[in-house]
Formats: sequence, C-alpha cells, structure tokens
Amino acid sequence: MWPTLAAAAAHAMDGTHIQISSGHTEELRGPLILDQAVCIEGPADCSARFVGADGIIVAAGNRSNTVVVRRIRLYVTAGPAMVVAGGCTVDTCEIRANGVGIEAASHTGHGVQVRRTVVRGCQVGISLAGGAVAAVLDNARIEHCQCGVLLTGLELEEGWNKVLVSLAGVAFVETDADLRVRAWSIREKASGVVRKALPDQEVTISGWPKEPCSNVAPTDGGAVVLTFKEGWVNATLFEAEDDAEEGGSHSDVSPSKASFHEADMLALETKSDP
Repeated sequence: MWPTLAAAAAHAMDGTHIQISSGHTEELRGPLILDQAVCIEGPADCSARFVGADGIIVAAGNRSNTVVVRRIRLYVTAGPAMVVAGGCTVDTCEIRANGVGIEAASHTGHGVQVRRTVVRGCQVGISLAGGAVAAVLDNARIEHCQCGVLLTGLELEEGWNKVLVSLAGVAFVETDADLRVRAWSIREKASGVVRKALPDQEVTISGWPKEPCSNVAPTDGGAVVLTFKEGWVNATLFEAEDDAEEGGSHSDVSPSKASFHEADMLALETKSDP
C-alpha cells in the first residue's frame, strides 16, 4: 500500500490496478507520468482530489483502455491537466486547468476516450491534433472554457465528411467558442489539389453539435464554406477570381465562375445534407 498516487504509479507494472481511498487529497509535486498499462480508480463518491502545477502525462501504448483514469478530481494550475500520448480512457472525472484540460497527441486516434467527464474553467477544454480527431467524447461536458474543443490539422475532402461523429457526444455550458479548427486542409474532388488554411487562420463555431453551423474562411486557393452538422462537416470550395479586367475587386470569390452571395451560403446549409 502506497501513501500517494505518485509513489504507486512510479512502482506500477503493466496490469496494475490502483485504488484510491475516499477523501484522499494529494499535491502533485511534478508531472505524474503513466507509462505502463494501469487503471487508476477513485472512490465511488468521486472525492479523491489531486492538485498541482503539473498534471498527468499518459505515455503508454496506443490501444484503447491501455490507461484508465476513473472517478478522480484533477486541478492543475500551470500546464495541461492531462497530456495524452497513448491509449487512455478518462471516465467520470472532473478536470480543471488554467490552460488546457486534456491535450491529445496526433497519433493517439480513437485510443483516447473521454466518458462522463466534466472539464471546466480552462482556456481550452479538450485539444485534439491530427489523428486525435478520432477520439471518443461520450457524455462529456465542457463548462466555462474560452474554447470547448480545439481541432488542429483537420483533413477534409470536398463535400460531406463524416469526421466528427465520435466527438458529437459532447455538451457545452457557457463556453466562448464551442469548437475551433486550425490548420485544416481540403482536397478537391476533381483535381486532387489540397487547399490549406492560411497561417494563423481559425474557424470558430458556436452551437455545435446541437445545431448546424457554417463559417466562411479563406484558404491558399480561394474561400471555403465549412458547414458543421452533428458528426459531419461539409466543405464547399470557391475559386479566387481576378476581376481586374471587369473593374472588380481582387478579393472576389465564386463557385464555378459565378458570384458568391449570402443567399448562396444559406442554400448550402440545406441542400445535399448527409
């Protein structure tokens, strides 16, 4: 029996089940690194509390449930509360951080699962990079965060993409932005050309996943309309036109060589739904 979770984790081997007593409170004096397949299980009353400047780093294998963290409260004052670089299930936890609540690396994919967990009071609730967009958010709730979910490196095809289905089980409460997308790319169907978001450009969405939301943003090959509907994202591409010969503005954009107006965007939200 170990006096602290840090001590138990330091001596844990693959398959270790660490049970935490009711009312346990612990100050984390450094990052808690979980590099073995372990299960950390708090008491049924969820009263175990961990506080520190540094949080938990998961660096075990990429399979689902390699590491399980269940029924704990984690409050981190400096870095991310959890950095996930391996398979991890966070179940029935409460997570608070001044920065990022849960940050998942790009290679983790569907190995990251956040179930019945509340993330609150963060600049970014959950940050997913690249392949981590396949993470599972199931009855997760993000509260009082500047940004609920941040996606970096989202790869789309022109048209409808079923890419956010595993994330649609999240709910937001009083977040400044429910969803933000950075560094996305879109492959054109006809040519195979990949259009990329402009540097420092991001799409900010509020209302997702409960209601359809659209946003117009520039790329390096013309404007794009991104429509978010539950687990789907529709990418409609527009071509940049140089209307100098007609006296038009260099910033005009058009689909199939026609002008783009607000009415066109409204139509895009309703037709060809998945």
